[in-house]
Amino acid sequence: MFILSSLLFILLLLFFLLIFVPYAGVLADNASSSGLGFLILGSVAENATLSTGLTAFTIVNDGSVAIDIAVSGTDLTGGTTWTLSDTATAGANTYGLKVGISSYSIIVKKTAAYNSLVSNLAAAASQSFGIQFLAPTSFSDGVMKTGTLNLIITAH
Repeated sequence: MFILSSLLFILLLLFFLLIFVPYAGVLADNASSSGLGFLILGSVAENATLSTGLTAFTIVNDGSVAIDIAVSGTDLTGGTTWTLSDTATAGANTYGLKVGISSYSIIVKKTAAYNSLVSNLAAAASQSFGIQFLAPTSFSDGVMKTGTLNLIITAH
């Protein structure tokens, strides 16, 4: 059993927030995919829960129609892979990820059907949200990990 703080390494959790706009109609004139940022968690102990705060990230709908936003994620790679739990339940080499607006209640899954973060976000409106990371209950290496959180945007 390893406790990362005793291994003195930094876990870099890279969340490129990729925006996918599969709708080909009105949104097409404002559609984009871009890396919006990254999140460095630092040293993470087994069973740790780390949160960004519920206003850490802001989505702005600069389109002309209302949108819905779902979330998905990936396994964390680098050394031994940490599997993303579709129930946000941490386990051995398995981590959980939640997002939220007023609480961390939305589970990020890697398999469809993805959970909704925002429904019917009006044109020219914005919405802040945060991320919560639930570390594995145990893990077998202290190698830096990276992964992706996706925002899937469709017309409402």
